[in-house]
Amino acid sequence: MSNYKFTVSRDSCSCRRPVLPGWDFYDLFADSASIDRLRNDKQRLLVASSFRPPTDSEKSQINCPIFIIRDLPLCAMVITWHREWEFSSGTVKIFFTLIQFSSFFIKLSAEQPGHFWQLTDLHWDQRYSTDGDPGSMCHANEEHKLLSSAKSDSSDYISAGQYGMYSCDAPWDLIEFSIRGMAENSAAPNFIIWTGDNTPHVKDPSPDWSVIFSSLRNVSNTIRKNFPNTTLIPVLGNHDVFPEDLYPAEAEAFYHAYLTDGGWNELLDKQAQESFGKCGFYSLNVTPELKVVILNTNLYNEPNNLTRNQDDPCGQLKWFELQLEEAQSKKSKVLIAAHIPPGYFERWIGPPFFNPGQNDRYVQLIQIYGDVILTQVYGHTHTDSFRIIANNQSQVKSVAFVSPSVTPWLHTGGVNPSLRLYSYDSDGIKDYWQYYFNLTGMAVKTQATPQWQLLYQATVAYGVKDLSPANMLSIYRDMLSDPKVFERYYFFNTVGHVFQDCDAACIRDHICTISHLMVNDMKSCLDGKHVLFRNDPTMTDHFLKIAQRAKVAENGSLILTLFLSALALICIVIATSIFVLRRRRVYNSRVRASQEPLSPRPRQSDYSPIISQDENA
Repeated sequence: MSNYKFTVSRDSCSCRRPVLPGWDFYDLFADSASIDRLRNDKQRLLVASSFRPPTDSEKSQINCPIFIIRDLPLCAMVITWHREWEFSSGTVKIFFTLIQFSSFFIKLSAEQPGHFWQLTDLHWDQRYSTDGDPGSMCHANEEHKLLSSAKSDSSDYISAGQYGMYSCDAPWDLIEFSIRGMAENSAAPNFIIWTGDNTPHVKDPSPDWSVIFSSLRNVSNTIRKNFPNTTLIPVLGNHDVFPEDLYPAEAEAFYHAYLTDGGWNELLDKQAQESFGKCGFYSLNVTPELKVVILNTNLYNEPNNLTRNQDDPCGQLKWFELQLEEAQSKKSKVLIAAHIPPGYFERWIGPPFFNPGQNDRYVQLIQIYGDVILTQVYGHTHTDSFRIIANNQSQVKSVAFVSPSVTPWLHTGGVNPSLRLYSYDSDGIKDYWQYYFNLTGMAVKTQATPQWQLLYQATVAYGVKDLSPANMLSIYRDMLSDPKVFERYYFFNTVGHVFQDCDAACIRDHICTISHLMVNDMKSCLDGKHVLFRNDPTMTDHFLKIAQRAKVAENGSLILTLFLSALALICIVIATSIFVLRRRRVYNSRVRASQEPLSPRPRQSDYSPIISQDENA
């Protein structure tokens, strides 16, 4: 009587004779621990990926079926077993084998990667106008209307487009078009993370609470209309408050207003609402093994003077650590979502986004609990980048992905509007697809049909199997050693809208920002000392060359700046001297005129007509 155990493998399988009493199966040279587990647990399905390959002599004995299922990198065994008094009928044995196959495919489908969208930095400007002035955030004014009317027939005249413009925030048409684009490209994600900033960068006037809450309601309603059965996870951004940036601590009435007036009570369950109402942070279980932890990192934002002198506003860092400890004890995973990331902005390095003490404490928590963190997702910068967080032994503990914005506005130059779809499983982020809307040409009023396009797929663009911390470190190393890889990253950084070349100082700033999130580490990196690669001579040498070129470029820029400043000062001195000399000359001439004696009064004879000699005659 012979039963069969079918193997699923990418490469090969082999056949063995029975090794346990009452068992008759084929396997992939399982170790003794695996056999003991089978014997003790009576498992009929075992999925594993650590079997040793067969030797050459063993390969010659291979004579069993091989099943390749979607080229998955795993080996699986479906085991049938019997005893003398069990399954005496061949039909019954076949029936139970089919059940085992069904169990295998159910388990296989359960382990397929999930997907989630990240939608960030919409910055809907309700005053955007296609008749607006691109130099004034595309807001309409009478002067610009007259100018645009006069130039509308000119071939080089560009008006504000229906779907936005690089120098302006987003019109509603772009917001609605973005959400529809998400549904068209992946209509059934596991969840959507909406990472904040829904009102514009304007001061004429700044958006008040009525604008903020109407923006939150309109955006959330539009998302729910397009994704009626998908969990929507909202996050507060620094532009979702009035005045901007200023989030208080311990103000429950303040945060409850987002639930009632902003409509977020329709998105969150009671437990999440209770936590959010305290200070804008909460957690949400999306699967039994995965919890999304939503943080209000605006509390640490450097411009927020309401919490600047507080060590741990609202006790959020303590709460965050408890969430990580719980995941560690349960052997589950945590996905961190927030608006503002820790560390620095890669394009213009200034102070860190967080207050320095809170920044370093936050990063230290990631270092300690990195093993339970599936990934981190942030917005805020409007650019496409990532962050690598390593411990003191240069071991990468976690990766943070910074997604670009829907709004095309940037401090300088602008970006193309973007959407990002992630793929994940229990081990981490497998891949993401970066979609973009090319505004170039769309700003001109044409009949072109707008469409979202795939800018790149991360694993394909960077040549890696998945986006695990190890592979992200590999990409980062390639950026240092291969200029072509960095150029590709830099092209993606502004979503395909490159408006400025990246010199050595620019390259150094990006490299430093990605892996140096703590304050002292950034200082060292800008001084030419790469902290992450301090024990790697090859990578240290690559970075040192970049840092040296950056110093030369900066010194050259400094010399040029000093020269231009001196030249400007000289010009000012010369202009001032000329002005003073002219004023003095005018003054002196007036003084001289005032000091000259008055001419004597003319005599009457002076007015007598001249009589010619002919007339006398």
